[in-house]
Amino acid sequence: MARVKRRALVLGGVGIAAAFVAGPRPGLSLTICAAVVIFSFLALEKLIGRVGPGRDGRLERRKLIPLILVTVSSFVLLGLVLWKWKGFVPVAGAAGLSVVVLAIVPEVWARR
Repeated sequence: MARVKRRALVLGGVGIAAAFVAGPRPGLSLTICAAVVIFSFLALEKLIGRVGPGRDGRLERRKLIPLILVTVSSFVLLGLVLWKWKGFVPVAGAAGLSVVVLAIVPEVWARR
């Protein structure tokens, strides 16, 4: 997980820098989408660390609620941006959403 997290942050930073070279609108579009995906990935990492049986052997859902709320709220904010901001660049947004996927792909290849 640490390698994927580090790779996602590096890819996000490089992508954001490249998008800002293309212009402020693509830069902001990519930054917003990359932030949503990276925050969701970090929430997933915390969720994986917390998931497990409680004292009575049942899964404690109380531990999951804050992490799920973070992820849902970030995607709701992304939806608001897509709905209200007319300057959003879809190609840059798609690149931002793919940051974590691109960070995971080398791990899949390394496992084979």
